[in-house]
Amino acid sequence: MVLNSLQLEKLSGKIGQDVTTAAGASVLCLDIELKTGVSLGLNTVKRLVGVIPDDVSPRKTTLNVIANYLGYPGWDVLQEDTAMEGSGFGKKDIFMEMSDLEEGVRVEVCWKPDRRILIRHRGFGQYLVLESENSKLHPGDLLTLTQLAIGFPFIADNVLRNEKPLGCYRAADGAGITRFKMIEDK
Repeated sequence: MVLNSLQLEKLSGKIGQDVTTAAGASVLCLDIELKTGVSLGLNTVKRLVGVIPDDVSPRKTTLNVIANYLGYPGWDVLQEDTAMEGSGFGKKDIFMEMSDLEEGVRVEVCWKPDRRILIRHRGFGQYLVLESENSKLHPGDLLTLTQLAIGFPFIADNVLRNEKPLGCYRAADGAGITRFKMIEDK
């Protein structure tokens, strides 16, 4: 099975190069392990992205790793989301691709019970925490975000506090993100 073009595009965007080449598949394989802690075989990744012929159906656990790597809770959600994108029906009100936002844009993110952060895009998917209420994130923390989706966990990669790496941050596992909005400068 080869991933669809929207899924391949998301993977390529995440690593910053084409994943449908042998070199790109190798970089993707390493980055998946680095970001998720799960090691997928290089040939498995090459089959998924179409570098080598596919004669074996991937396991659901493998597909879930790909989905988690892209910030989705599971394969079914990733498939549904990319099917909706390709259909011309957007999920604009519940889904935000964070790397597409312009530098300087501020985003407020809320989740239960009473958590709220205000972040500002510094470019290349990196965000600075400006305000934090009842969250383990602190003002001044830097984090990398790929996307936000209502009803799904808040997942930040590469959190830095005072230039010290803290690893990944995950919140809102229960009900997920309840609200997010872009804040316009006045």
